[in-house]
Amino acid sequence: MARCSLKKIVLVAVASISVAWLGFLGYSYAFAFRQKSILRYKLEEELKSYWGKNLVPETEEEKEKEKMGFQLNGFNQFRSDRIALNREIPDTRDPRCVDRRYRTDLPTASVVIIFHNEAFTVLLRTITSVLERSPEELIHEVVLVDDFSDHEDLKKKLEDWISPSTKIKLVRHSKREGLIRARITGASAATGDVLVFLDSHCEANIGWLEPLLERIKAHPGVRGGFNWGLQFKWKKIPDYEQERRDHDETREVKSPTMAGGLFAIDRKYFYHIGAYDMGMSIWGGENLEISFRVWMCGGQLEIIPCSRVGHIFRKRQPYTFPGGVDKILVKNNMRLAEVWMDEYKEHYYAKRPGIEKRDYGDTSERVELRKKLQCKSFDWFLKHVYPELPLPNENLWHGGALHNPHSRLCLDTYGHREGGEVGLYMCHGQAGNQEFGFTDLGELQFEEDLCLDVASQRPGAHITILNCHGLGGNQRWIYDNKTHVMQHSVSRHCLDVGEGKTAVMNVCVPGSSSQEWVFARHYVPKRRLKEPEHK
Repeated sequence: MARCSLKKIVLVAVASISVAWLGFLGYSYAFAFRQKSILRYKLEEELKSYWGKNLVPETEEEKEKEKMGFQLNGFNQFRSDRIALNREIPDTRDPRCVDRRYRTDLPTASVVIIFHNEAFTVLLRTITSVLERSPEELIHEVVLVDDFSDHEDLKKKLEDWISPSTKIKLVRHSKREGLIRARITGASAATGDVLVFLDSHCEANIGWLEPLLERIKAHPGVRGGFNWGLQFKWKKIPDYEQERRDHDETREVKSPTMAGGLFAIDRKYFYHIGAYDMGMSIWGGENLEISFRVWMCGGQLEIIPCSRVGHIFRKRQPYTFPGGVDKILVKNNMRLAEVWMDEYKEHYYAKRPGIEKRDYGDTSERVELRKKLQCKSFDWFLKHVYPELPLPNENLWHGGALHNPHSRLCLDTYGHREGGEVGLYMCHGQAGNQEFGFTDLGELQFEEDLCLDVASQRPGAHITILNCHGLGGNQRWIYDNKTHVMQHSVSRHCLDVGEGKTAVMNVCVPGSSSQEWVFARHYVPKRRLKEPEHK
């Protein structure tokens, strides 16, 4: 058995590097806040002094080059190419982190970076930041795994660039394997004490490595969570965890799950608990799978606020998935659900009706691994690690897509979060942005903790997504089971199909086809706090 001190995954506090590549600006520990445009405007001239010059294209040729860079990568490659690989960046750590001293017997790290057609300067900046902002004695090696790239500058040009370094290994795949299997390749090539996985579009900040290694050595705002559609979510740190930390924002945060892009784990422990599920493809779901496995099999997962690494969050994926994104994600999530979620897997299938008969491959080895490690049940995980996660459908009368039969449109969040507005989109049957629930409190709920709210009583008012408060008011709705009309309790207006496929509130018109709304599923709530108004 692995020693207790090794049973830990530690996560860096991720900062967003905007697609315009301005770096560490609007940044809070453990959560990627996208910077405000006003901040970008005020600081751009100042940043040029040490982050690069001539960042804005001036000629038509340069403008076209910038446009092509966005199309190819999903971020501003033009700007990246004009910024020094070893640029100075602000130290964004809490001052208490800066003053902290770390033990001298820390384990060594193998930093594993997977890339597939990554922008050349972005990849080099990731490598450079790791080597230059880490104590030399702690970096055992940087392992680069090329997942079958075909960009010319990632071939001999890259090999020439890394050749002077004795600490960089380059491993190339002969076919596309995807992130999950590529990380296994990198881990197999690594020989350091600790594996640190980074995406290929990152930038390590000052003092990023030591706090990760110390937590693994000693006892190997938000934290990671998930919803029943098996999507990773950032969640507010609950009061009980804040109290355990004595409200000290520099202390580790115990997190139920991780996003998966950036983390560190003891190499021997990584293999002891089963590395990655090789039956999964490309990426997606592997972050929740390893999170559940670590907690249920005796380990812990923590966010380390004093470790800061910037990460580019792309506006879109610049590459495709063989067979399509949904096919890969469903297969991976089904493997996760079948092996680790016990009877609770039915909640995932309820969110994705019709997928139960899809092939998810042979999971017998992973089931045997769970038995061998004597892992706890998923019920234990929910009660002891993530007790604040509500069970779905306990308080629902209706759920699934809410569609208007006349227009064949469904209510859709368009990916908006709190403060955003809902609209209408062609029904796709894939849940996600079109998955709503009508609760026993008369709420129109999205993702368990967000509710549809109407603040204006004027006709034509739009519908806003806000945190559920459970007090009724602007978040209370009345649904007519016979006419299928959805009426707002305060304004007494009805949900309507507006011009341009918008969702609006209008004066109720009996028999109006644009005000007819049908849910995909119907329930009898197990937790019936209050009978909602039905007609």
